[in-house]
Amino acid sequence: MNMQQMIQAMNKMQRQYQKDLDALGAKEFSYTANGAVKVTLKGSMEMVSVEFLDKDVIEDPEMLADMIKMAYDGAKAIINEEEDKIQAKYQSMAKGGMPF
Repeated sequence: MNMQQMIQAMNKMQRQYQKDLDALGAKEFSYTANGAVKVTLKGSMEMVSVEFLDKDVIEDPEMLADMIKMAYDGAKAIINEEEDKIQAKYQSMAKGGMPF
């Protein structure tokens, strides 16, 4: 593979990587904390919604805040795992040679 082909292959891989990240950013991820609060985020970490599945939690502001944080952190962890998978895919491609 000559230098020009390598550059083209790397550019193609970079475009595909960005496309995969953009798709992740548009996808929605939800996490429910203790069956009481459900938070939905986009892959870009933009909050889409907060749902109160157990209305009793609304009466305890401290517990409500904890449940929202727990649900947000859970959804964020799922997104981070997906992003790590995308990055690992392209890192292994770069180390092991490009399949294009």
